[in-house]
Amino acid sequence: MSLRVELNGVSKVYPLGGSATGEMVAAMTSGEGREGTLQGKAAVAGVTLTLNEGERLGIVGRNGAGKSTLLHLIAGLADPTSGSIRICGKVTSIMTLGVGLRDDLSGRENIYVDGEIQGKSRSETDSVIEQIIDFSELGDFIEYPVRTYSTGMKARLAFAMISHIDPEILIIDEALSVGDASFSAKATARILEICSRGKIVILVSHGMQSIRDICNRCIYMKDGQVVMDGAPDVVTKAYIDEVREADEAALLQNFRSHVGNRSFKAGCEIERVSLFSGENEQNCVRIEAGYRLRIHLVARHTGLDPAAVLRLRIVRLDDVLLFHEEFTVSDYALDHGRAGVEVEFSCLALGAAIYRLDVSLVEGGSAAGEPSAECSTIFEVFTMNPPSGGKPMLFYPVSASLTHH
Repeated sequence: MSLRVELNGVSKVYPLGGSATGEMVAAMTSGEGREGTLQGKAAVAGVTLTLNEGERLGIVGRNGAGKSTLLHLIAGLADPTSGSIRICGKVTSIMTLGVGLRDDLSGRENIYVDGEIQGKSRSETDSVIEQIIDFSELGDFIEYPVRTYSTGMKARLAFAMISHIDPEILIIDEALSVGDASFSAKATARILEICSRGKIVILVSHGMQSIRDICNRCIYMKDGQVVMDGAPDVVTKAYIDEVREADEAALLQNFRSHVGNRSFKAGCEIERVSLFSGENEQNCVRIEAGYRLRIHLVARHTGLDPAAVLRLRIVRLDDVLLFHEEFTVSDYALDHGRAGVEVEFSCLALGAAIYRLDVSLVEGGSAAGEPSAECSTIFEVFTMNPPSGGKPMLFYPVSASLTHH
């Protein structure tokens, strides 16, 4: 009989505790979409999936999307709340690596015990034990009790044991991240070798390259459902794009919370922050990369000492500081206790993205603590000709002059 995995309308609902309070919470959440049900929270909801011999399925999705729960259901470690699962072939799972090892036994003894559990005779285990030991890279430690092993050593031994028993349907949950880069590469090669024998492999990984290297099919899970099923390159790209978009939206919301003009001391205020792109004399919020950028700053500093500075910072969306410069207000004095600075970048060397410009008036110079006034604004850098080889994130030296605005 050919190897096959069939899931038809499979759901897994975890109860909220079985108490009256839990039932009340479940009922209250039942109208909030798929995740809320009268029984509790649906970790997997209505998944229908068929895998045939030779298929190598990658599963991607955020934490909590239902990936590991789906693997547990296929491996028989959990029962579905509804739907049916049909498996043709023996399932071997590499999920919680090292958990099944017996601490009081040596690594070698664990290999024999695991062979018995897998239905292998001692002679069958003898035929592969040296390969397992060599693959695990444990050396003399193979004769030591497992309780003396590090977490990585246990994981390497467990992976070596399971991957050398010629599995029919192999389930892997983040197991390729064990050990160093060299061992991870060797583990990936071992999985590919298993795949070449026409077995079914199901892989969950946050490493998109592992999915693309190993799998010939990929699904994207979100909120317990399969929202995309297709070629690994296509699905992983869609997943990465959606995750990036969601993360950038969250970062932008945080970014915007800092925007505004604030004064913390009477007589101190950032009166103006204006950006001019190229030869444009109108204040703008979209700046073309590779062109001249001028920033006009005007601040009122009544009552501050002569060492007070105007501090200018440019910050990336993920709060990475890209530019920092300070200007002593006494060097850029205007009338009525005001200072004005024009900062010019002859060539703006920034990648296309959103940035925040932070301007603060600080008493006592750079060694001082809290600002007397500050102002933050957001601007976007765009480019008509994206550079090859990555996005530059450095500014070239700037010039500053007295502004008469």
